[in-house]
Amino acid sequence: MAENYYEILGVSKTATTEEIKIAFRKLALLYHPDKNPETKELFVKILHAYEVLSDPVLRERYDRSFFNPSVSSKTANSYSSKSRQRWDVTEEDERRRQQYKEYFTKMYKEYEKHQKTYEKELQSYNEWRYWFVSIIICIVLFFLMIFVYNN
Repeated sequence: MAENYYEILGVSKTATTEEIKIAFRKLALLYHPDKNPETKELFVKILHAYEVLSDPVLRERYDRSFFNPSVSSKTANSYSSKSRQRWDVTEEDERRRQQYKEYFTKMYKEYEKHQKTYEKELQSYNEWRYWFVSIIICIVLFFLMIFVYNN
């Protein structure tokens, strides 16, 4: 028989999301693998139970499959494989990744824009510098020519 996630977290079936979160945090402090390396498997069970029970959609699916034995095994298997695929990435993590992606995309576009502006300014500066140097050379040659012809 499948494990009862409510028993793993030590909460009732009618527990609120806040109560589930509090229970998870208490258990995570006790059984975290950094503090107790031998409790790694138990911590994974606790983490998985929290992930399922804290998400309203997954919790509803779990309740239907666990507390209603008439649910087909196909539904239970599809639930199990879906939860295994995403149990380590929460919606908050996904949202944060999306925000970072948007932020860095925006920053890269700004960087490219400034880089193009900088290249244009540098090209303009170089053209101005060449004109300035060439005018000075012409003036020096002009005075040198006058000096040579006067002597």
